[in-house]
Amino acid sequence: MRPITYVTCFAAALLFCSACSPSLYPLYRDYSVEPHAESVETRIQNALVSTGWVRVPAAAPNVIATNERRVRHWGVYSIEVSLEAIPIGGGHVRILVHPYRKYVWGTRSKLAFLNGTIRRSILRDFDSAMAAQELTAVGTGASRDREKTR
Repeated sequence: MRPITYVTCFAAALLFCSACSPSLYPLYRDYSVEPHAESVETRIQNALVSTGWVRVPAAAPNVIATNERRVRHWGVYSIEVSLEAIPIGGGHVRILVHPYRKYVWGTRSKLAFLNGTIRRSILRDFDSAMAAQELTAVGTGASRDREKTR
């Protein structure tokens, strides 16, 4: 075979594999804050409680943190997630998602990205609860940049 054929086969294989790769999402989501009679912290707390998250003491005074919650169980490990909500200025709230693989032998490892299944199981109900509190999901920085350039 000629060298150009090897390159063509490699490019086709790479294209095929990339089309089958999972979608990965960053570990945060931003919400815009609409004016309301209640404080932002109260509204975040209401959204967390309505979706079953339990608040725990946070490392910083302006952060609202939750307890870990099991999202998936895969036999050897489970996926456990905690959330942190951080009001940014007066106009936005950032929700940080902290997912971990927790293995049956006691160790755990941090996930670098969320896949679509885990993202939906965490954020679908939470987005609705935040919208009920007049906190509108605006996505991530990358998704907002993509929208501006279209």
